[in-house]
Amino acid sequence: MPELDYQHQNIWPNDFGQQQSPIALTDAIPADAIELAITQPWRINQEIDDATCIRLNGIGQTIIDAQPFQFQQAHFHAPAEHFVNSDVVAELHLVHQSAVGGLAVIGLPIYLGKANATFQSVLNHFERRHTTAIELELTTLLPSHGYLYHYIGSLTTPPLTEGVQWYLIDDKKLTVSPQQLAAYQASFVPNNREIQVRNHRRLLYQAFQIKERR
Repeated sequence: MPELDYQHQNIWPNDFGQQQSPIALTDAIPADAIELAITQPWRINQEIDDATCIRLNGIGQTIIDAQPFQFQQAHFHAPAEHFVNSDVVAELHLVHQSAVGGLAVIGLPIYLGKANATFQSVLNHFERRHTTAIELELTTLLPSHGYLYHYIGSLTTPPLTEGVQWYLIDDKKLTVSPQQLAAYQASFVPNNREIQVRNHRRLLYQAFQIKERR
C-alpha cells in the first residue's frame, strides 16, 4: 500500500464532498440515549506498520442502536482528526462493519497525561515495515458510560467513502504520556486529515452506557 501524502491532501481523489470527515464537534444537538453493547470483546491479534500509522487487526462484535457490527481494526491518528478541544493530542479509530457492508467508527480522543499500559504494549510490539503477532484487548479503553457525538461522515483516507456512522466518545480519561506520544511521533509524520465542511449535517450529543453480553 503506497504511503499517503498528508502534505498534499487536496489531490486525494474524492468523488463525494458533501459528507466528509473529520469535522469540528461543535454546536451538537442533545438527543436520546444510544445503546452500545459489546457482545464479543475487541481482541487484537495482529499489529501492522501501515506506513502512515499503526494498524491493529482483530475480532469482536458491537451492537450499536440495535444493529450488530463486527470489529475489524483500530488505528491511531496524531494529531487528532476531529476537533474536540485543543487539549486532544491524538485519536484512536475503532472500525466496524455490518453484515451488509455498512461502516461504523467509534472514535476515542486521546489526551496528554498519565502513561497508558495498552498503548505502551502497542509501542513495545511495533516493528518498522513488519507485521507482528500481539494479544491485546481494546475493550478496556472504553468508559462504562458517558456521552458521545454522533454524525454521518466518511472515511478519512482514500477512497473517502461516505455513509460512515461516526461515534466519538467524549471522555477525558484516555491519556498517553508525553514520552509515549513522542515515541509514536518518532515513527510517523502527522497523519491527520484536515477538518472538513459540515454542510448542515446534524451532530448529535447522546448519553450511552456500555452493556457487555459475553
